[in-house]
Amino acid sequence: MSPARLLKWKYSPSLLFSGANTLCSVVFQFANLSKLGVGARSDLYFASIVMPMVLFTIAFGALNNVLIPMFVEAKGSGQGEELAAFWNSVFVTFLGGLLLLAALYYPMLYAFPRMFRKLAWIDSQQVGRAVLIYSIYQVLFCVLAVKNCYLFAQRRATSAQISVFCGWLLSLFLLWRIHPIRNLGQIPLCLVAGNALALVFPNLGRATFTYKRGFFRAHLASLVSRNLPLIFGGSVSRVEPLFDGVLASFCREGSLTIYYFFGRIMLYMGTITFSGYMQPEQTRMAELARDEQWDALRLRTRRVALRSVIISLVLLAGGILFLAALYFLRFRPAMPYFRYFSDDLPVFFLMLGYLVGMLASIAYSNSLYVLREERLFLVASVGVLPLGVLLKFCGAYVYRLRGLGLGTSLYWILNAAALAYAFSWSLGKRRTASELLISGPVNELETELGSAK
Repeated sequence: MSPARLLKWKYSPSLLFSGANTLCSVVFQFANLSKLGVGARSDLYFASIVMPMVLFTIAFGALNNVLIPMFVEAKGSGQGEELAAFWNSVFVTFLGGLLLLAALYYPMLYAFPRMFRKLAWIDSQQVGRAVLIYSIYQVLFCVLAVKNCYLFAQRRATSAQISVFCGWLLSLFLLWRIHPIRNLGQIPLCLVAGNALALVFPNLGRATFTYKRGFFRAHLASLVSRNLPLIFGGSVSRVEPLFDGVLASFCREGSLTIYYFFGRIMLYMGTITFSGYMQPEQTRMAELARDEQWDALRLRTRRVALRSVIISLVLLAGGILFLAALYFLRFRPAMPYFRYFSDDLPVFFLMLGYLVGMLASIAYSNSLYVLREERLFLVASVGVLPLGVLLKFCGAYVYRLRGLGLGTSLYWILNAAALAYAFSWSLGKRRTASELLISGPVNELETELGSAK
């Protein structure tokens, strides 16, 4: 795709704001490092937030994939059901998030020192406050995901991105005002404020603030039935940061911070593409599945997967060139960060397979979701798990941090291949069923005509 055509592309505004949001997230992480440094204190902070991040992602991470098809189906009913689906989803997500926090807060505090034994120091009071505030941020983040999915289903992706951008600006401003950081809980408190602003950002419209009764049980059943297989299947990848963090913590001091930061960079590149291109495309794929246009869905899924990888790699290459320019120009504020990560740059490049495999996995899993094949997604994801765990463990044991990066890349490429095969198998089954349905009445008509002759 040429640059001129890209500028005219219908997803360009959404990609632009998605990139701006991701840039704000990167700046937020760099600001954390500038205030905490790379060492025992930064390791403690990232270890404190990784458990609530993983647990809330396991419970609610599938919302971004499930809700858009659900809202599209509700809109297609023509009864104004999509508004009820939106508010029911908001209520269930908010209440479920609070219940999850109440149930898991003390178990997380109990498990923390037993999982991260090799951290240089553990301040239980700071850890407890960071876990609590970051969990509140996760609750608001999940509710915000419901709002954004509704806007995506209404083909208002740019509006959703703008509200998130405003929230990031507030979070960055508050973090800039905190100096020095006396307690680790001050950092996620900035995220809480930013997400609250994005949540109340006035972009829903007055017509949205109505509620139609009679759909709550149906929507609750739909959310549970769609999410449960994805919770179990998605937990394979969502527990990964916690598993990787434990493995990285057994390497030298600062390894957990370095590996977490490199992983977040890959995730940021994927996030730009996911929220700026893949989520708006999921609305169209849900419509193709609803209309049973199987060949069109197959071609569109392949195109989404290929374009997503290309977009993310181009963005990543641009970021690398920009950082290289800063390094050769001796840009003084950035030089400490180059010293932090220069010895571990091979780990970053060994993790490129993680980015490629993650994007391909998302593209094919999204198509499985619109086909209502959540259980098939579960089978494919769980099937590659043992080999993925083995690759990570053996890589970390033999080659330390570099081996962990390589094992992660190989695991995600295998995961993408398994999901692509599952999607192709499901489409083949549906095409065969459609052909039998069409040929059946025709054969019956030919039999009747033959008997009449």
